[in-house]
Formats: sequence, C-alpha cells, structure tokens
Amino acid sequence: MKKLLVFTVLCMSFFYGHTQNNDYYNRMQHVFGNIDKTKVTTGYLKEFGIRFNEVEAYNGTISTTNLVDNTQWQSLYSSLYTMRVGNVASGMQAPDSVFDFLKSQQSNANTDVLLATQYYTYQQYKTNAYTNGDVTVSNDRIYDVAGKPLRYQNSVCCNAIKKATAR
Repeated sequence: MKKLLVFTVLCMSFFYGHTQNNDYYNRMQHVFGNIDKTKVTTGYLKEFGIRFNEVEAYNGTISTTNLVDNTQWQSLYSSLYTMRVGNVASGMQAPDSVFDFLKSQQSNANTDVLLATQYYTYQQYKTNAYTNGDVTVSNDRIYDVAGKPLRYQNSVCCNAIKKATAR
C-alpha cells in the first residue's frame, strides 16, 4: 500500500509539473505569438523565457557578485533554454541531456581539467520599445509595428565553471 501511495504521488507531481510547463509555454505563445520571430536573430528572447537566474549579471565581466557554481551554471543554461523562440536556437540541447553528459564526463576525468562554459547572445526588448511605438499590446498580445526593425537589443550571457580537476 505504501509503495502504491508513493508511486501515485510521484505520478501526480510529474503530471502537475508537466501541465505547469505546458501552461507557461502556451501563455508565452499567446503573448508573443504575433511577433515576427525572424527579427529575434539570436533565437533567444529574454522576455519569452523563465529566468531561473539573473542572466544580465553574467555578461562576461567577472566580479565578486557573478561567480558561478554548479547550481548557478545549470540555472543559467535552463534560463537560456526557455528563452528560445523561432527556429534559430532549436538545436540547443535540453538541459537534462547537457547536465547528464557533463556529469558523466566529470566522473571520467582522470587527468584532465573539465571546464563547462556558456557564451550566448540573446535579445531583449528595448526598454522604450512600447513607448517608442515599436510594438503595441492588445488583449495581452504583443504586436510588431511595421517599419520599426530595431525593437530588440543584444546582450551576452557568458560564464564558466570548473567541473573536475586532475587527480
């Protein structure tokens, strides 16, 4: 009976989590469904994704506030993964696949130093895109305004973590 209860709880949490992910994705499709995704030339739009970590802080300039540990590295990768729009970044590997691969490489690193790095250019709406008239919002949907091609600004997410050292 106890095993059945545990199995039922695990199944419910899996389906609940899956439903939440679909709900979020469906909502983002509703909000951003009318933008021209080809204008997001990097394939990553910050406002579309879930920020598990502040990607803005990891701009390639090292400071005491943006050092990366394993958890932060994974949350940054997961954040970037959820920012994908259009087809440009469709080849990005799913987070679990990347994390599992790095874990297996780390356990095999007998003499090498294993570094995991990320360098992604992503885009975000300019802070004045709405007030400039670059986009309009109607019924919770964002629409591009014809003739206004520069509604996004590019930013960089860059970080690295040492995953294993020589033994």
